[in-house]
Amino acid sequence: MTAHPSACREMLHDISAYLDGDLDATACEAIERHGRDCPECAAVLDGLRATVGLCRQAAGLTMPDAVRERARAAVRQLLAQGPASTPV
Repeated sequence: MTAHPSACREMLHDISAYLDGDLDATACEAIERHGRDCPECAAVLDGLRATVGLCRQAAGLTMPDAVRERARAAVRQLLAQGPASTPV
């Protein structure tokens, strides 16, 4: 991370609230300023913005019946297998 590591951690801690529009203007400006100064965090922010945009677009699409049925079959198969055993 190019900027101060604690600034990067703080930005990453608040990034979800920023993308959801849940931060005040001062906090948003701090994240945007940090993104201008830190290429690594700017890349994370840009990637997440793109992902959120794609998810919002996909929410309005209808899944084809064949895809929906394959997904349901996969979930039924996982449920039939029961809980995964975890190593001790």
